[in-house]
Amino acid sequence: MRKFVRAVDTFNEYFGRGVSLLILPLVFVVVYEVIARKVFHAPTMWAFETTVYLYGAFFLLGSAYTALHGRHVRIDILSSRLPKRFQTWIDIVTFIVMFAPFVGGLSIAAVIYAANAWVVNEHSWSAWKPPLYLYKTVMPVGLILLFIQGLAQFIKEIYRLKGEEL
Repeated sequence: MRKFVRAVDTFNEYFGRGVSLLILPLVFVVVYEVIARKVFHAPTMWAFETTVYLYGAFFLLGSAYTALHGRHVRIDILSSRLPKRFQTWIDIVTFIVMFAPFVGGLSIAAVIYAANAWVVNEHSWSAWKPPLYLYKTVMPVGLILLFIQGLAQFIKEIYRLKGEEL
């Protein structure tokens, strides 16, 4: 189990750092569109969709990295005042009752959603018509990585209950 947790944490650390580089083309596209629109009065037909796809990929593929570093939104006003052992129990129960069913179910739905897009060779409705099956594949990848990272966090909590840290 320790090897699994280390492997997941290491993969998501490096993958997340790589995904963070998606901000560069996103900024480039936004700046390009602003200059084209405001300076040359020649807006592009592809920039808006490209920014949506890049930001969506950035958001989804970065979710496991965010979970690894404990940066997802948490409402722990009460639980932060409780003993560490009780906080650990809350995290374990929350994983079993909420995280695993929700993210697991969403992952399965996203795989079906992306597979359908591949089967029908789905493209956007816009004039630019980029392929949507590639973008829709990002969804299950990001969700599955998040689920696996959540499982690694769950295992860490089990070890923490035993008095061991990973």
